[in-house]
Amino acid sequence: MKGIKFSLLIPCYNAERYIDKFIHEIKTLNQSFDEIIFYNDASTDKTEKILIEKGYDVISGLVNKGPGYARNQLAKAARGEYLHFHDIDDEFNPDFLVLVENSLQNKTPDLILGNADWVDESSRKPIIKWSYNNLEITKNPLAYFIKNPLGVINTIYRRDFFLQINGFNEQINCWEDSDLNIRMAAEASSIAVIDATLAYSIRHNNGISSNQNWCWDCRLKFIEIYLQHYLPRLGPEIFIREIKRVQNSYIQDNNLQKVKAILVMNQRHNLGMNTLKIGFLYYLDKILPKYIMNSILKIYFSINQ
Repeated sequence: MKGIKFSLLIPCYNAERYIDKFIHEIKTLNQSFDEIIFYNDASTDKTEKILIEKGYDVISGLVNKGPGYARNQLAKAARGEYLHFHDIDDEFNPDFLVLVENSLQNKTPDLILGNADWVDESSRKPIIKWSYNNLEITKNPLAYFIKNPLGVINTIYRRDFFLQINGFNEQINCWEDSDLNIRMAAEASSIAVIDATLAYSIRHNNGISSNQNWCWDCRLKFIEIYLQHYLPRLGPEIFIREIKRVQNSYIQDNNLQKVKAILVMNQRHNLGMNTLKIGFLYYLDKILPKYIMNSILKIYFSINQ
């Protein structure tokens, strides 16, 4: 769509090892962004110095405040009608903006999204292919994004709408991108879906998401928030499904004391979940030695496979 300007916004923290590779990524795009702005989130390495020497616009924070704050500051500074946030250690489809522009078709959707692949940093093998279903999104975008978390590197936001819903929640550092997209889906007037992989998330051991136990805990906290806001709108089934995913992870990892939060949640919101089995496991774990619980869990998994 002619006349539309796109801003590429990149938060950075101690990112000097990724800069050269990322600059190569943006230089090989078949269509360039209209502006590129980095936010240096109080790095202790040479991130800021290198970016400035290479001629890029850099906003610098004196105190590290996390990705949500950094992205919100970038959005306020941006001049483009559409914003794209990218992590400096991730990669692009070279046709990223070509595909985005083709999807507009003289429309100005609040949210544009495509698919994303997670790729192992060392082997370069795909780990997960995140693909999104346009038909299901059209039916109920809020329900869809609660069930199918959407990240940030394969999304584009209309700037005015992003600012209208106050951007990222700056108090959280895990699932903050999924949370933004759920709130977007709850309010968006239109969403455009591109049936192509727009970006590649390079998976390594340096990020918060590498701690999967911590991420499941965080996920459960978000489900609690969404129950408070969206239960009357969506009904309990969607939430029960997501709670059970967290529950299964806790049981698989033998973190049975964490199941208590699920028992409380089920009662608080009158979800009607059958918690007899997990409640029984929870109370057994309080009184039995670990080696006995391990044997019980083996029987549990064999029955429930």
